[in-house]
Amino acid sequence: MKNILYIFLISCFSFTIISCAKKSGGSSGSSSSCNNSKASIVGNAVTEKCSGTDCPVSKIVIWDLDGCMMVVGDSVMGAVDAASHNNSIYIADDGGFYWIVGADNKIEKHQLNYPSGYKNSEVTGISVNSIGDVYVAGMVVKNGKEYNAYWKNGELVKAFRENGTTSSEKHVAADSKGNIFIPGWRIDAHHNTDGVIWINGNIKILEPQSGDVEATDAVVGSETASGSNVWISGAHGDSNSSLAGYWRRKPNGNINEITKVTRVRTYNSPKGWAKFSRASSIFVKGSTVYMAGTVNVINAGEVPVYWKEKTQHELPVEFNLNTCDYCRTEPNDIAVLDGKVLVVGDYHDRNEFVDYTYTNGEDKAVYWLDKKLHILCESCGSSYAVAVVVMD
Repeated sequence: MKNILYIFLISCFSFTIISCAKKSGGSSGSSSSCNNSKASIVGNAVTEKCSGTDCPVSKIVIWDLDGCMMVVGDSVMGAVDAASHNNSIYIADDGGFYWIVGADNKIEKHQLNYPSGYKNSEVTGISVNSIGDVYVAGMVVKNGKEYNAYWKNGELVKAFRENGTTSSEKHVAADSKGNIFIPGWRIDAHHNTDGVIWINGNIKILEPQSGDVEATDAVVGSETASGSNVWISGAHGDSNSSLAGYWRRKPNGNINEITKVTRVRTYNSPKGWAKFSRASSIFVKGSTVYMAGTVNVINAGEVPVYWKEKTQHELPVEFNLNTCDYCRTEPNDIAVLDGKVLVVGDYHDRNEFVDYTYTNGEDKAVYWLDKKLHILCESCGSSYAVAVVVMD
């Protein structure tokens, strides 16, 4: 049984800082400050062990890669996405806010403004473009109907809706010209799911009339005088053959057909047992595309992976997915740090062993760096990692 780290609190400007992480396969330790600032993992955590009604309010937190946890503030709904610009971290709050955590540890909380008649429904993503404008995507309600929407620097720019059922996914992207790209899906008249990208609120169907398609994330790559390269992750196919993949929107506005990943043997099972896969996030370094997601394997369920271009790399877990019915992992975001792939997500170990007893376990924020698993905040109650930002 791995040791639980010793916890201590110190005052650091307006942050609460807790050293509470443990690296899988390593020894416990603690530090008095958060110094590993190359990458920051944003999430939500109940910052102490608790049970039932005795649990404190979950807080928005930031972890460094040494596991030092900084409490940003209380949130009823929680953080859903994050971005960075000029060494500051921007966090989308599902309660209708966004936070800015500056390099000087100053914290600002910004309300999203709702014109008369509009109410908050959901916040789904945040992006900061190269000139520092903050774009937040989400959904609003007006006259009992839901609309997709986006804000610029807290002001509602546009609310829009389509025929049929639609939804935007977490994560958005914005370029230096103020174009905003929101991935998602729409159920069409034939009950197929269309993967879509909304560009400034105008819908663009990915792979028209081609089975079930889902778009999950978008990122702006290189920009030219004529426009931006935008990369979009998702999945394509039916429930028995769907594969993760990505699209590239060229600066001229044309979108390439999906590039699907290669189906391979996963979790020591026959290749044919890998039924379908889904990419939940995308990151582009130069011209190389990275995606994080899961592969659904017969008898094992969702297996965490990442792809570099079309090649799959399996991510380790500490439980047996073939025998643990309630164990699960969910990669939520991906980046590259010093040439190593960094994936963050949520982790639930049904077989957690506490006080000589197997328990139902708790959700835990985790990250994988270079395919090595690290569990964040063993001393917390439930915790979730929603995004990772790598500082320039």
